[in-house]
Amino acid sequence: MSNFLNKLKQGVSDAGKKAQQTVESTTLKFQVSSKEKEIEKNYTEIGRVVYSSLETQPSFVPNEEFQKYREAILGLEQEIEELNRKIQHLQNLKECGCGKMLPTDASYCPFCGQQFQTVVVQPAAVQAAITEKASFCPKCGEAATPGDHFCRSCGSNLNGQ
Repeated sequence: MSNFLNKLKQGVSDAGKKAQQTVESTTLKFQVSSKEKEIEKNYTEIGRVVYSSLETQPSFVPNEEFQKYREAILGLEQEIEELNRKIQHLQNLKECGCGKMLPTDASYCPFCGQQFQTVVVQPAAVQAAITEKASFCPKCGEAATPGDHFCRSCGSNLNGQ
């Protein structure tokens, strides 16, 4: 009976964490949407500036006013990028080179087949032994034994030819 209650308690705890992540993701998505609307307002203002300037002087384009809106747009785009990274982190996702979102533990992309390298952290003693006896691939940094002519990881020529 105690085991059942512990499992029930763990299930409720996991559901609560998942609900909290969902709320945080939704809040961040709302912030992204609001920033995208601000970007659209800046584009509209740029259009208004161009229209007004062309009414008064057909060949004059006010660069300093453009710059103000351009800087605002760039700042908002950076904020959106940061918010999207937070959403990915909350949802345990990473972005593939093809643009698809995948779980962070995925080794391959099911859409394009890209392989993701896994980083293995080795103890300092093992790392020191590898450093003393091995060379490294100039392309990917993978350790190579003295007899290797090509990288075992990326296939790059280790002899520099």
